[in-house]
Amino acid sequence: MQSNNKWWVYIDGYRVAETKSIGYKWVYYKTAYGRYKKISRAKWDKACISTLNDQQTKLDIKNRARDLGISFIKKSRKKFGWSYKTFDEIKFEVESA
Repeated sequence: MQSNNKWWVYIDGYRVAETKSIGYKWVYYKTAYGRYKKISRAKWDKACISTLNDQQTKLDIKNRARDLGISFIKKSRKKFGWSYKTFDEIKFEVESA
């Protein structure tokens, strides 16, 4: 069981949720305001995007790419001639710079 971890979730909008306990049937969580609430594990698995640490790491890499002047767009043979880079492509460019 994991306790008091922070997660990036989509429950009535994107928000940070802190978990009290994650069981096989129920998850007890709370957002910034209020008490702990109970949600079924199936709904939690659909709503949970990533841990807050993973989300912060992705944000730091994207901000570093922006500071280095790395473009988030690449040339493509699609309809408009461009598409967005994937996170892995951006991460590779930041690490190589």
